[in-house]
Amino acid sequence: MTESEDDTLELPPVPEFGNGRPRWAAQRIHPRRLARGHLIQWARLRSWTIATGHPSPGTAIPRRVAGLTAASLLAWRTGHQQPQLLALAAGAYAITAWRDGRPVPPTPPTEEELRRRVVLGVQQLLADDPAVFVRDVYDAFQARPAAAHLDDARLRAVLVQCGITIHRSVRVSADKTGRSGIKAADIEALLSPTPVEAPSEAVDAGQQPTEEAVDRA
Repeated sequence: MTESEDDTLELPPVPEFGNGRPRWAAQRIHPRRLARGHLIQWARLRSWTIATGHPSPGTAIPRRVAGLTAASLLAWRTGHQQPQLLALAAGAYAITAWRDGRPVPPTPPTEEELRRRVVLGVQQLLADDPAVFVRDVYDAFQARPAAAHLDDARLRAVLVQCGITIHRSVRVSADKTGRSGIKAADIEALLSPTPVEAPSEAVDAGQQPTEEAVDRA
């Protein structure tokens, strides 16, 4: 991929969260983050209690259950005698839940995944037709936010980068022919490539096979 085509397969920029009312939007997401962190902590505690992955859970589980029971009784007694300590413990738990509930950014798609999305998009435009005109592909892609900033030349570079063959003349139907386009057979070949079979006969060391498994380009 050349430097001029580096941005042809990028996703559109994500708009800022809470655009227009950022403060109210941030306040609405606080309970979600606390709830998510609470669930993460309880799942972690449950996994520790049932000794997930422990080599001998039969002996670890009773000890851990006894330790949790003693800690619960101690916390209950302390809460009755010194409520301020219980408030501090609740605040500390809320802070840890807030940290654990931090949203994880989604993993950006790889270049191979982006190429497959482009090929699948062309396949949707094909439907049941044997081919589709490139002009229709350009118009459909430019109508979407992900490719609205790309002109015809860059969209053509994207199609070529994805391995899509653009024919000078294709036939879509009886009354639609004579324009450049993409054939459905080429898209099907990209989505389901045929595996290359190994030669059936054994080849001695130092000898060339009579027929190559893969044709030279």
